[in-house]
Amino acid sequence: MVLGPTARRILPYLNFTIATAALAFQTTVLYPWHHELDTAFHRLKEEQTRMLKDFHEVKLKRIEELEKKVLGVELRQAG
Repeated sequence: MVLGPTARRILPYLNFTIATAALAFQTTVLYPWHHELDTAFHRLKEEQTRMLKDFHEVKLKRIEELEKKVLGVELRQAG
């Protein structure tokens, strides 16, 4: 497809307009949204760390309870 002389004159201005609009969109919408997502990600990471710590503590408590029961059973069988 061959462009006419009018299209050849308008095309650089159209390209510049589209590029400017894209840059404005990136700086006004996407960049602040990136910071918002980053903040939410860090909160999620902290929440996951807290939940894993809680789960680990519950798991250790459960293991201690099972060890006490096993020792109790062994003492009853030995005695």
